[in-house]
Amino acid sequence: MYLESQKRYTRATLASKKDRIESYERQLERNRQHMAAEAKRAAKMEKKLKVVLGGYMNRTQVLTKQFNDVIEQIDQSRLEYSTFKFLKQQEDAAIPKRIRALEEDVNRQRTREHGLQMRFAGLQDRLKELGLSEHELLANQEPIS
Repeated sequence: MYLESQKRYTRATLASKKDRIESYERQLERNRQHMAAEAKRAAKMEKKLKVVLGGYMNRTQVLTKQFNDVIEQIDQSRLEYSTFKFLKQQEDAAIPKRIRALEEDVNRQRTREHGLQMRFAGLQDRLKELGLSEHELLANQEPIS
C-alpha cells in the first residue's frame, strides 16, 4: 500500500489505521476519476455508434412495428376463420331442418289451397243449382261497412 504521508510503499499490516484509511480514500478517489473518464469515453463512443447505427435502429423499429401489425392481423384472421367455420357448421346442421320446415309449409299451403278450390267448386255448383250467376249474387249483396 502507498502511504502518502511517508511517500513510500509499505505493507498494509505495518501501516497505522489512519494511514490505511487515507490510502484507501486516495485509491477510491483515483478509481472514481478513472470511472468518470471511462464513462465520458463510453458516452462519446455511444454517440458515434448512434450516428453510425442510427439508420439501422430506425429501420429495425419500423420493421418491428410492421411485424407486430402482421402478427395481429394473422391473429385476427385466425379468430375470424374459426368463427366463420363454427357458423358454417351451425348452418350446415340447420339446413335440413329449414328445408323440412319449408316443405311442411308448402304441403300445408297446397292442402289449404286444394281445400279452398274444392270449396269454391262446391259453391259454384250451388250457384248453378240455384240458377244464379256470380254477377247476380254480387249485385244483390249489400256493401260491407
